Amino acid sequence: MTKANISLVLGDPAGIGPELVAKVLSQPSFRDLANIIIIADRRELEKGMDIAGTRFPYREISTTDNLQFAPGEPLLLNHDWSTRTPFEYGNATEQSGVYILETLKKAVELTQQGITSGICFAPLNKQAMHMGGLQHRDELHWFAELLNFNGFCCEVNVVDDLWAGRATSHIPFRDIVSNLNVDGIADTIALMDRTLRQAGISQPKIAVQALNPHGGENGLFGDEEQTLIKPAIAKAKAQGLDVYGPFPGDTTYKAVETQQLNAVVSMYHDQFATALKMLGFERGITVQGGLPIPIATANHGTAYNLYGLGSASPSAFENAFKLLVKMAEGARQ
Repeated sequence: MTKANISLVLGDPAGIGPELVAKVLSQPSFRDLANIIIIADRRELEKGMDIAGTRFPYREISTTDNLQFAPGEPLLLNHDWSTRTPFEYGNATEQSGVYILETLKKAVELTQQGITSGICFAPLNKQAMHMGGLQHRDELHWFAELLNFNGFCCEVNVVDDLWAGRATSHIPFRDIVSNLNVDGIADTIALMDRTLRQAGISQPKIAVQALNPHGGENGLFGDEEQTLIKPAIAKAKAQGLDVYGPFPGDTTYKAVETQQLNAVVSMYHDQFATALKMLGFERGITVQGGLPIPIATANHGTAYNLYGLGSASPSAFENAFKLLVKMAEGARQ
């Protein structure tokens, strides 16, 4: 089987992204996984290699017409920034935000054109992106707009073999209950099932979390379990999905471990994400769940304070890269 073509983006050049890309692609085993098109300013890619203290071969191209890949040699589509305001390394700035948006948009275009089958991007910063012109609350919904995708989507986190999605995400805590509804929770469960299947898990087993303490204690501490969450679980089961719960937030992980479940659907951003990051912060992956193309990144930020030190761990980005390649191969089939 031929290798998948994927786009690789440096993320925020003022953070650890270029260093992580250099550390991953300096390993021949990763370069051999896919045909890679790096979308980056050549100078920032070279700086990343200097910071990482390692190098890898690449070939610069000016167009994606008639692509020719050589084993172990990524292609660089140079996104030249040399004539614009220099980056301010170690900080969130408008320049970085514009660069992030431009390079990610180019990656999306390559996938829309059928040149690539997925996108892996190094850590970015939402503040910088908003300073650079992002009008959406996060990159996920911006991706959906670029792809003209109007279906349901949500951020999915992965540590090792455990996946997690959520019915609400980047909103104030006070708005959580008003943004929960039966269809939205059921859609999140269905999205998790589809995403896991795309990653090669043929029969996903999905846990759903309760919202209230002790699962609401039959309405004593809140009734969202009876009015929203249980009806959503019933709806998902009626569609043939393998769903369990609702489990109280403080005992969900034990249920997952005991029943060997693959994924968790939580009701808000930090509900299960906190446990997942404690399980393996330096191994975590974020998948842009529900979109028509696979997009993945490391489940951590730009670590501006580490810029230039060469000490950033590539583990999470390595995992994101491997999973993205697997999903891109699945998307081609």
